[in-house]
Amino acid sequence: MKLWQKIFLSSLFLIIAAVNVISIVLLNNSHKLIIEREQSHAIREYEYFAASFANSAIYERLRSEKIILNDKEISEIATDIVSGRPKTQPAAIYSSEKKPIAESAMPELFKHDDLERFISSISSTSDNYNIRVFNCSDKRYMAVCSTIKVEDKTFLLLTASDVSEIFTLRTKQTNFVRQVGMISAAVISLILLVTVILLLRPLSRLNTYTKAIAGGNYKIRIRKRGSREFRELAENMNIMADSIQSNAARLEKIAEDRQTFIANLAHEMKTPLTSILGFADLLRIKKNVSDKERVEYAGTIVEETKRLRSLSGKLMELIALGGTETEKKPVSIPGMIKDTETSLLPLLQKNSVSLSCQCEDITISADEELFKSLLYNIIENAVKASAIGQEINIRAGMSDGNAVIAITDHGIGMSKEDAKKVFEPFYMVDKSRSRKAGGAGLGLALCVKIAEIHNAVLTLDSTLGEGTTVYIIISGEECL
Repeated sequence: MKLWQKIFLSSLFLIIAAVNVISIVLLNNSHKLIIEREQSHAIREYEYFAASFANSAIYERLRSEKIILNDKEISEIATDIVSGRPKTQPAAIYSSEKKPIAESAMPELFKHDDLERFISSISSTSDNYNIRVFNCSDKRYMAVCSTIKVEDKTFLLLTASDVSEIFTLRTKQTNFVRQVGMISAAVISLILLVTVILLLRPLSRLNTYTKAIAGGNYKIRIRKRGSREFRELAENMNIMADSIQSNAARLEKIAEDRQTFIANLAHEMKTPLTSILGFADLLRIKKNVSDKERVEYAGTIVEETKRLRSLSGKLMELIALGGTETEKKPVSIPGMIKDTETSLLPLLQKNSVSLSCQCEDITISADEELFKSLLYNIIENAVKASAIGQEINIRAGMSDGNAVIAITDHGIGMSKEDAKKVFEPFYMVDKSRSRKAGGAGLGLALCVKIAEIHNAVLTLDSTLGEGTTVYIIISGEECL
């Protein structure tokens, strides 16, 4: 069952139930008031009848100048009093033994089992009014019964009145309320159905948009219409769609980068493996190999093997960084630069490149070995890009609350397009020169990962033919 159907049926049920309960309560209260009014009238009729009986007995005793009337005389008076009442107001007089003395001409009422039980249940010593309603001959009678003393004797008097109209009126009112209730229910159902559909129309629209988003249409946005709750829901769903679109784009970019990474990795590994296999095959197949050829072939195999080792090493470092748990501790930037310079000394001497350092005494919280690897890769790239006899400048200082390390070479430089892609894995500005120098295009990608771990960012400023400056900007939060 749909939501609008549940709301419609539950609301309709509650409304109809409330209307019926209110109607029943009002009808019962009205009927109760009418019954109470009729009871008061019946008691007054009873009192009038009782007074007439008592007064007639006194009048007869005074007229006959007797001290007390006998049973026969009282019976005659009772018969006269009872016979003089209208047919719609039957009455009866009983002795203290509850034997009838006089009764109206309505044997079907006075012989009724319920009435006889009612008379039997009344105490002869109690003068309280006892009221009961009886069904008799498709009519309803309200009977009032109590004891009275006449001529020093106890009698039981009963009067009854026809109250059929009261119950007939209640039946008519009940039927009328039922009919009005059915008509009202139909009208309310129609109004409620239209209201529910109009109120929940924005929800249907939201459902349509949600299906579209679930189907992959992340560009769609929901118009903010309807009540405040629906507008808030639409806004939240738009935020969700933005987030999904952003994450989907990010995942697509990751998938594309991963595919490119794998393709480049396969290509970069294929090149040295082909050279190694080719020259090794020459050494195996060629019968007469001169010393010069052997040295040349072996040298090529060694260089390509070194390149392959460098490639696999960088790749393993890059992969390992994803799950590396760093142990940061206070380290000195000048000290790390000095240690890195010592590690690079053979490469510097081989390429006849010198380093000049101007570093402030700055201490940061870092994983020393990882950060040295960051410095090593950047300086190594600077050495490879420099010509013989050039100098690499390293500066370290504070700027805007952050620690900044700038590594500048005066080598080949790069274009703006190359500068945007240089941090991507396997990207090389001059592939032939990089391969000759043993590069694999993973150094700067590894540096980016290390920088992220240390709450730092890498930026690059380069001019083609003039040189490159790489900036390591370390957040002030890491400075001690």
